[in-house]
Amino acid sequence: MNKPSFEEGLLQYVEDLKDESEMTEKQRSILRASIKLFAEKGFHASSTAEIAKEAGVAEGTIFRHYKSKKDILLAVVAPVLVKFAGPFILKDVREIFREQAKKPFAQIATELYRNRLDMIVTNEKTIRILLQEAFFHDEIREALIATVFADIKAMMQKLIEDKIIAKELRPLPPEVVFRAVLSSMVGLVLFRQVLDSDDYGKRSDEEQVDYTVDILMNGIALKG
Repeated sequence: MNKPSFEEGLLQYVEDLKDESEMTEKQRSILRASIKLFAEKGFHASSTAEIAKEAGVAEGTIFRHYKSKKDILLAVVAPVLVKFAGPFILKDVREIFREQAKKPFAQIATELYRNRLDMIVTNEKTIRILLQEAFFHDEIREALIATVFADIKAMMQKLIEDKIIAKELRPLPPEVVFRAVLSSMVGLVLFRQVLDSDDYGKRSDEEQVDYTVDILMNGIALKG
């Protein structure tokens, strides 16, 4: 059975919200419509008229609940996204790290890169809401840093420290090694999705991950 996509899981999360005093059915419809349109078109390209039409409400209804489209994002969509995104994004990461002591660092990095690349590609439209709007809205960026990024950083730095103690990795500052690991993963995603997809496409995702981990572990200098 296939795992639900980020958007499917997010919409189901909205359906499962229990506190009716916090959200009316019309607000729930606006939230569902906003998630769908923001994911498909982006925040700036989506209008309140389109949200109202998708939600099956009058545009005036939106403005009775929210002052502006940005209010929808910050007051409703962003909190739900962040609250849901943390567990969704971190679930597979925790599983990969569960048996970290038994695996070489290169194997863990390979599994992590392949999993994150697959997650981003599969959920590209919805994750774009988080990534794009985090650049423009401090509230979203700070919430993501406090949830997703902080947990990943803590898990990875603990792994790096353990592997340094085990003499599998060089005794470098763990935060510097973490930055190198994260930078390699971000670069992998950027080249696949944004910067040079044609050149990237000359090799499979699996090959790209293997080369990235090889360079991470061994560098690019020819050893004498």
